[in-house]
Amino acid sequence: MTTHFDDVHRDTVDVYERNASEWDKHRSRSFTEKPWIEKFLQTIPLGETVLDIGCGAGDPIARYIIELGYLVTGIDASPSMIEICKSKFPEQTWILGDMRELDLDQEFRGILAWDSFFHLKQDEQRAALREFLRILASNGTLLLTIGHEEGEVLGAVQGEQVFHSSLAPREYEEILVGAGMQHIQFQLQDQSCGSRSILFARK
Repeated sequence: MTTHFDDVHRDTVDVYERNASEWDKHRSRSFTEKPWIEKFLQTIPLGETVLDIGCGAGDPIARYIIELGYLVTGIDASPSMIEICKSKFPEQTWILGDMRELDLDQEFRGILAWDSFFHLKQDEQRAALREFLRILASNGTLLLTIGHEEGEVLGAVQGEQVFHSSLAPREYEEILVGAGMQHIQFQLQDQSCGSRSILFARK
């Protein structure tokens, strides 16, 4: 039986597509994410390529990474978001695609999915996370925002509902350990970062 959550989940990408320009205009540039992005980048040699999954319009995260001297490959399911990224940073690689259907034949030293991965349903997250880990280099680093507990909730983008879900942190850890990840860190509801819950792990 289809639920309201299912309907919102199905429409979440379309919400971002409909609101791409407004999203870019109003996306906070206060950059409370910066300490986590810096911690992530400290593990990646300058000049390497970072895979930004659910890159949105590229600000402020991709911009910061690029300006430091890294390369960025960004993936987003919204055509308009990708076009905005291409207009801002034409020298980088921007791919229109769904993180549930990644088909990349290269490995990355860093994989980042900030405020994007949690839009997937739980089974989709399990499958996508395993794919992220497949293309993460043997000495690579993963940074995700997740939920602080298992479940599904609804959020909003420009006044329209969007879907969020999370596995239990324990299950994320089991998947990561099974894939050979080490140095696994969770910071749940980090008050310095807009109450986001963070998953940071290294191979």
